[in-house]
Amino acid sequence: MKRFTKFICFALAGCCMLPLGLRAQQMPPVPVDKNVRIGKLDNGLTYYIRHNDYPENQVDFYIAQKVGSIQEEENQRGLAHFLEHMCFNGTKHFPGNTLIPWLESVGVKFGMNLNAYTAVDETVYRICGVPSERIGVQDSCLLILSDWANGLLLEDKAIDEERAVIHEEWRSQMPPMQRIFEKTSPVIFPDSRYGSRSPIGLMSVVDHFPYQALRDYYEKWYRPDLQGVVVVGDVDVDRIEAKIKELFAPIELPAQPAERIYYPVDDFTEPVIAIGQDKEQGNSLVKFYFKYDVLPDSLRHTMLSLTTEYMLDMADMMMMYRLHDISTKPDAPYALAQGQHGDMELCKTKKAMAYIAVPKGSDTEPAMDAVYREVLRAKRGGFTATEYARCRSEYLSQLEQAYNNRNHQENRKLAESYVRNFLDKTPIPGIENEYQLMNMLANQIPVEAVNQMYAQLLNERNMAVLIALPEKEGIVCPDVAALKASLAQIDAEEIAPYVDNVKNEPLISQLPAAGKVVSEKALPQFGAKEWMLSNGVKVIVKKTDFKNDEIVFRATAKGGTSVYGDEWVNDLLFMPVVTAQHGLGEFTFADLAKQMAGKQAVVNIELDHYVRNVSGNATPKDLKTLMELIYLNFTQLNVTADEFTALQNLLKEALQNQESNPQLIFQQKLNQFMYQSPRMQMLDAADVDGANREHILKIIREQLANASQFTFVFSGNFDEAELKSLAEQYLASLPSDPTQKAEIKRISGIGVTAGEKTGEVKLKMEVPQAYGGIFVSGTVPYNFKNRILASMCAQLMSARLLSEVREKEGATYSIATSGVLERTSDVPLVYQTVFPMKPEKKDRALEIIRNEFAKLAQQVDEAELAKVKEFMVKHFAEMERTNSYWCGEIAGNELLPSELPADTKAVIEAIGATDICSFMKELEAQQNYRVFVVMPM
Repeated sequence: MKRFTKFICFALAGCCMLPLGLRAQQMPPVPVDKNVRIGKLDNGLTYYIRHNDYPENQVDFYIAQKVGSIQEEENQRGLAHFLEHMCFNGTKHFPGNTLIPWLESVGVKFGMNLNAYTAVDETVYRICGVPSERIGVQDSCLLILSDWANGLLLEDKAIDEERAVIHEEWRSQMPPMQRIFEKTSPVIFPDSRYGSRSPIGLMSVVDHFPYQALRDYYEKWYRPDLQGVVVVGDVDVDRIEAKIKELFAPIELPAQPAERIYYPVDDFTEPVIAIGQDKEQGNSLVKFYFKYDVLPDSLRHTMLSLTTEYMLDMADMMMMYRLHDISTKPDAPYALAQGQHGDMELCKTKKAMAYIAVPKGSDTEPAMDAVYREVLRAKRGGFTATEYARCRSEYLSQLEQAYNNRNHQENRKLAESYVRNFLDKTPIPGIENEYQLMNMLANQIPVEAVNQMYAQLLNERNMAVLIALPEKEGIVCPDVAALKASLAQIDAEEIAPYVDNVKNEPLISQLPAAGKVVSEKALPQFGAKEWMLSNGVKVIVKKTDFKNDEIVFRATAKGGTSVYGDEWVNDLLFMPVVTAQHGLGEFTFADLAKQMAGKQAVVNIELDHYVRNVSGNATPKDLKTLMELIYLNFTQLNVTADEFTALQNLLKEALQNQESNPQLIFQQKLNQFMYQSPRMQMLDAADVDGANREHILKIIREQLANASQFTFVFSGNFDEAELKSLAEQYLASLPSDPTQKAEIKRISGIGVTAGEKTGEVKLKMEVPQAYGGIFVSGTVPYNFKNRILASMCAQLMSARLLSEVREKEGATYSIATSGVLERTSDVPLVYQTVFPMKPEKKDRALEIIRNEFAKLAQQVDEAELAKVKEFMVKHFAEMERTNSYWCGEIAGNELLPSELPADTKAVIEAIGATDICSFMKELEAQQNYRVFVVMPM
């Protein structure tokens, strides 16, 4: 560690004009954000409080515990995670199951705003999006945090009920890769607790531990010196601080608290290779870990921390570009490779530069060798000045965007930065200080410093390689000795330095002939303006102050891929892969990534059956670049033959072994059961092989050929005169034919199949698990009130099913009903309840769900409806302050006009229980209830 610290200090001293002899202990501290108040009570509890106004009238509450599964003894494995669950099942001031209902009564939704997680070294709870207008609600949330800290009831009955829930969580969240990791962890973390402390624990412990064991664990580890409270939002900081002292100061620290040990992870003296196989693993995987030491606590608050993190970020970005460039070639040795620095998997006491690759086929050695060779190329030959300049430009551009939006920092992002400061001592300078400091540092640190650091940290001897493989006929587990010999052979190679090939020409070499705005009118219902361009393109602009440095756009047109027959299915299924990763003109996708470094502008294409969307966003300074990208996407979208083959290789590798994965088989069979059209099925390896590059480019170009069929909507902080000029240059010049009107061609089989039917299949599984899918569908008139009703019914069903199926029956870990009312679909309303479940509880779970849908059409309690209404009022108040919301509403209105109420709150609050029942009765009368189940053999 001393050697690493000494090197970084030398780099910082040389680059930032500090005295060359500066010792690590003398490194200047990182200033702390002046907007956050930090305090510590006599009992050791730390608190962070900040007033913040985004989102308006909301506040977030967190409590972080410096305790996780690493504290467990062998006979306690699973107690840390179990304890997290029990925080929602009975506390001093919220006994029984009253906590979640009370929070939902004030608009805090379980799973979305209210949640927690347990990791190996930490446990964090959050209550977010709390309406801040009522002081009593703020105080009650702090009371909940204090109960979590020191007031859990941990009653026998509640513990026993939760055992089944956690067992179902283990069953549903034990994918093949997790099983492989648990098998190989003892090799990657030899002689360390980190090799055997997965937070989910052992079901033998979860099912049978004595009640007192959990209570003892709680008393031992949930204590104020290991706890941090964070409150961020529209609050009076002085009042919150006084309330924290009132509630938390009386909590006593044990006279002899147990030592909180951060267990070390030893270095390797030679490379270690761990190989794991699983029958349900979908594809092969290779992962490298180059271990290095963490900064000591004494230095994490200093400039050394910021400097180190910046240089590591630069190395990450440059390596990502290099690895991706290789993958775009048809003869690439891997389908995908990427990597970054961070914690060594689950532990806090060791860091790692981690690189992961998806091989082509079952032979992992070519992919392993290729990634290792590129790592050594970077270590020995360094990164180039041009690579570094691009990545530094991108870093500073993102930093500038954050700084310009400094008055619109979200509560949650700020709160989580304070959580990390408490748990990890991560600096919290605040964006104002960070912007100044990092602009200075980034422009003073040369690429040579990054290269030296990268070479210093990448120790080939202190390396672990994890190889994950499917366990099936034809796949041979490689020999560890042979793999080590292959790595040693690469060590002995002379590896040529990297050559950075980059295009220097502009995106558009010759500007198209500009058009004009020929008419203009106000759209008072949206607070927007409409421009008609000379080529027939309609542009709607809404200037906002929601964020200082954001412009969002959406271009929408009726029509879509339904005009192509089923003979195009392979191309249509593969097409989204191309629209997500393609080139423009003479620029390949890799060229564009380099060209766009330092520019915050992005354009996305989504071509659906009946609707065409082109969307994106940019900062005001990059508005011109955004318009150039829009123009090129409409006129010069391209994917080279090599890029197309590389994309096929990537998808085929990901799909070729999926026939062994029960979750994916369930989704595939579910689609087949619910939809008749082949274009509604999941992409498989045969579809990838059958996709044709020329066909796909033809579809995309034809779909975007007539810009006059599109309405372009812009919302954000733009200069209107500049936007108008750019629209005339780049949108009014798009190819158009106003005489051709956009129309929707309806085809059969796109919507959910009508009628009532139940289907079931059985599969072999490593962990017996049932999966269920329930679809309730129908036709409902599209209007704003029905949109609200559709969403409310889904939320009511979700709450009921969570209570009845999860909590009371113990049949599942997670269950929810989703559904929205759509404008253009054949079947505009579809409720989906897709969930894993305990096989023995299948019939009972399905019975409950059927009954609850029927009950929703007969009876709704005003109290349960009030919780949903409270949440939706808050949700819409927040959404109406976003540019993406207005782009969606305005663009959607062009597809199917529907009046948007001036007061959404009034519409929501006027809905009563009878409205819900009537809405569901109308849907139920259409008798479209389909059930599909996968069961273990």
